[in-house]
Amino acid sequence: MEPVQTADGERADGTGPIPRPRVHASEWLVGAGGLAVIAGMLLPWAGGESAFEALSLLKLLVLLAGLAAVAVPVLVAASARTDLPVVWETFLSTFMLLVVILVAVRLLWPPEGGLESGFFTVVAGSLLITVAGWISVSREY
Repeated sequence: MEPVQTADGERADGTGPIPRPRVHASEWLVGAGGLAVIAGMLLPWAGGESAFEALSLLKLLVLLAGLAAVAVPVLVAASARTDLPVVWETFLSTFMLLVVILVAVRLLWPPEGGLESGFFTVVAGSLLITVAGWISVSREY
């Protein structure tokens, strides 16, 4: 049975505030996007090779962004204040926008063997991180 809540978020019986979930849906989506990016790095990227078999600067940036995105729900859950997660999410969303642009340029000039499922998984994960990150940051204001 849910406790009765007053207008200011307190319990009606006066025992304190009703606990709210620390990690919101948009932050879980950022983490899921990070997992998709990392999974896409393991799948065939181009010419039958994974991103780790033919590592470049772009692929290293994508990997770092994926790892940073996976850390978002952990940081939000562990932080007692909201300023660190907001700064982290703002930086990550902006960085991911740059990564999406760089990956889109890669679409214009695909390698000789063509692009494979790993590349498109990375694109989808990157877009998810960017959009969910901005939604999460906008929720804070």
